[in-house]
Amino acid sequence: SLEQYHSKRDFKKTAEPAGKVTRGQKGGGIFVIQKHAATRLHYDFRLEHDGVLWSWAVTRGPSLDPHEKRLAVHVEDHPIDYAGFEGTIPKGEYGGGSVLVWDEGTWTPEDDPANMMKKGHINFELEGHKLRGKWHLVRLRPRPGEKRDNWLLIKSDDAAARPGEDILNDEPKSVKSGLTIEEVGEGKAAKGEKPKVWHSNKPATGKAKAGARKLDFIEPQLATLERDAPSGQDWLHEVKFDGYRMQAQIAGTDVRLLTRTGLDWTEKFGGEIAAELAGLKCSDAIIDGEIVVLADSGV
Repeated sequence: SLEQYHSKRDFKKTAEPAGKVTRGQKGGGIFVIQKHAATRLHYDFRLEHDGVLWSWAVTRGPSLDPHEKRLAVHVEDHPIDYAGFEGTIPKGEYGGGSVLVWDEGTWTPEDDPANMMKKGHINFELEGHKLRGKWHLVRLRPRPGEKRDNWLLIKSDDAAARPGEDILNDEPKSVKSGLTIEEVGEGKAAKGEKPKVWHSNKPATGKAKAGARKLDFIEPQLATLERDAPSGQDWLHEVKFDGYRMQAQIAGTDVRLLTRTGLDWTEKFGGEIAAELAGLKCSDAIIDGEIVVLADSGV
């Protein structure tokens, strides 16, 4: 319900979207983290569920260190439209201050989200620009007289964990506009950024002309977790590499590296992988694979 959200805001004064409950997904969907310079700087963590955005105010922001447990105060549901909101809420209004989209992507729950919410422990996976891998939201037992619904946001100890790193300091800008929170407050326009498409210097041939079209994203098949491995002659087995599942798209002179949810991560891997792919003898291709780092001891 958005009743509490609407009751706290005067939409004649704030540019925040009024929004409404939509027919949304019940098993994951989009996630967004908005950096919010209100009375106190914090990060609003939102997960799409059943037509609204479940929301938590993370006072110190998310951490990639599994040993860091960040307080996350459960607040009112927000409309789906809020996921794209970036701007300044006027002083004197609820939540007055500048807001930017610090990260966005998709989230996948490990179980039924409503049941996990009720039990007070939500296990999920993120696929964003800055955050990925498995995470936990764990509800704290309320203290006597406690009115706030306090949770902890915790990073799982997996391949995406980065103990000791400060992602908030290393990546302070908006993934939507490229602005800092100070620039949003000053009303600056979004910085024009080139599309994240790697361009080969090889000449275009055949049907692949300069500025070739983008290929359609094909959602990859994912493995299903089972207790026992299948047996028999009809099955082949392979090593499960714990890396980055990527879809490489080659369209003429253009190469893109997309995550399993379609996010463009071409620039995250530099130009070396894209350059190797651009050297393949093909005009158009879609290649499904895993990017891993191999060492003498294994992956």
